[in-house]
Amino acid sequence: MDPLSPKKAEYVLSAKVGIESVGYIDDLIREYMMFRGFKDTLQAFEEDLKRDQDKGFKPDSIVDELLTMATELRIDSLLEYWRYLSFRFFSHLSPKYQRTTAMFEKRLIRLFLVSAVKTDQRQAIRRYFSEHGLKLGQQGDWVPWLGLEYVQNPASRPEFEAYFDDDWYASLKTALSDFIQTVFPAMAVPRIMLFDKERREREQLEAKVKQLEERFDAETKITTTGVLGSSSSGLVENHIKSLATSIKSPKFTAAALASKSVMAKGKMPDVGADEDSISATGAGLCAPYYDPGSYSPSIDLGIGVIQANEPTSLLKISQEDIFLEHNSPVALARFSPSGEVIASFDDDMMLKVWSPDPESVAPKLKNRLGYPVNAMAWDNKYTHLLYLYDDEGYIHTLNTNTNLMSRQLVKEKRHPHIVNMLSSPTSSSLLTLSSTDIKRASDVSLRLWDANASKTVASRRLSTPFESQVVSASFNHNGNVLGIAYNTGQIQLLDARTFEKVASLDTKQRGICAAEFSVNENSMMLVSETGKLTQWSLGENDQMIAESHLNIGTYKSEDVSQDDFHLTYDRVAFASNREHVLVAPGRQCLVFNIDSAAMTDTMRRHKDLVTCIDFAANCSLSASMDGTIRVAQFREV
Repeated sequence: MDPLSPKKAEYVLSAKVGIESVGYIDDLIREYMMFRGFKDTLQAFEEDLKRDQDKGFKPDSIVDELLTMATELRIDSLLEYWRYLSFRFFSHLSPKYQRTTAMFEKRLIRLFLVSAVKTDQRQAIRRYFSEHGLKLGQQGDWVPWLGLEYVQNPASRPEFEAYFDDDWYASLKTALSDFIQTVFPAMAVPRIMLFDKERREREQLEAKVKQLEERFDAETKITTTGVLGSSSSGLVENHIKSLATSIKSPKFTAAALASKSVMAKGKMPDVGADEDSISATGAGLCAPYYDPGSYSPSIDLGIGVIQANEPTSLLKISQEDIFLEHNSPVALARFSPSGEVIASFDDDMMLKVWSPDPESVAPKLKNRLGYPVNAMAWDNKYTHLLYLYDDEGYIHTLNTNTNLMSRQLVKEKRHPHIVNMLSSPTSSSLLTLSSTDIKRASDVSLRLWDANASKTVASRRLSTPFESQVVSASFNHNGNVLGIAYNTGQIQLLDARTFEKVASLDTKQRGICAAEFSVNENSMMLVSETGKLTQWSLGENDQMIAESHLNIGTYKSEDVSQDDFHLTYDRVAFASNREHVLVAPGRQCLVFNIDSAAMTDTMRRHKDLVTCIDFAANCSLSASMDGTIRVAQFREV
């Protein structure tokens, strides 16, 4: 068996501890229901426990049940129980273990046949082979067993002798018990059974926080701001400047800032400068040429220390696969927060939850829904929860561990059309942006929905600038600040808990389709429909830090119209470190390095237009109207 990754090994260990504590968890549930006075629920719970086919997740109890059915010649009950175990547990295993499960099923059937011979009930053998003999006869190793009923003393025959030995029975019992004990932790278990994992993670996080606090106290004194709920934009600026004293800005701003520094001193850039010392020459930055001697290598413009000669990184594809999960155009596709699981929805209203890793223990679901889904988001805190927004304004919460779904109405009558739906990075809160018109998001309503309480906790109608449309929304790292971008270049920063405006920025840049906070959150990065990439400081008034152009127009083809190469929100994705951006004009996903605007790699071309892309955990996906989904794994060089 291949060794588990540290992450999977940690999960398996925690799941094993939780499964071994099922009895303890059952007692906690009993105690809670008695405390709440849920007598009928408690009675139903006790009745279900009596009929528990999982036997409290005790491998020995399950094995004893299987062996008893075989030795007592209850072959129909044996096969039915094995089918239940296969669906309930074995289906979660990697396909490479299918031979193992088939081998144990074969051994249990042979135990039944041997037991029939020992108890002189050979008519049971005749009945079994009359029903299953034709199928078994196609398997070569079963041919000798078809005549077992007529063999006088099979225990003396070499092909049967081992099965009549007590050692064979003991080895079967031990091996089957070990196998089932290994299967349980491979399942996606509910969070209540991962209590030990959460306890250890909390202890590790507390230790890490303490270590970081001690280091920060030793290096510098940082004054933190209070709740970002004031109407003054100074709070955001102070917050940004405090971050900037210890965190670098994204690297692609270096050349542009160097040029601005030169111009501020009244010096003209030296067009004869050595091209090797120039950051991203010819890539479309604000000023590709500058005099290396006219500025200090470390530039401080109040937004952080930037090293102009810091080398760029390249994101390269190490592996790419194509998946034929859908038979119709894929409308939505999103990675789970860990990047291990993908949720995808097509025009036939087929929802699938699956993993591109064939050895993943994550659940695989396939549900045909009775309604179209217009937006999709994973919960960043409880990563087994998937949220779906339908065209009637309901949010459906799918538990991917149990495949159970609930729904909550959140739509306002005046704003029936969903523009965007985001999950908070730190809590089970959903942000929905809905508009009055499906084609023009000019009148937008913001609603913050608490998934735990199943209720709306905040709402606001945005005062939209004239002829502006909301095109993008993004949270900062802790979910306290919300950035709203308009296609006309306006950026509004809101307190994500109260929706109060805390700052605004007017870039006057038309055609914006996506916006994202920089990694240190002292600026916003904007992408236009035509591939223009700009960065704007949040610490200075309407100051553009850098500008570049992603040459997406060079990848056009004759059979694709001009409009198809205009980027949209669903076809732009930033890498988590904000050093690369992925865009999908036409039929292909392209990867660009942000600080040089150079294309570093491309995913393979789909047969039809790309509908959406996503990026998580150094993996990207591109979904297409041809029903295919391409998944690429990246490495940084």
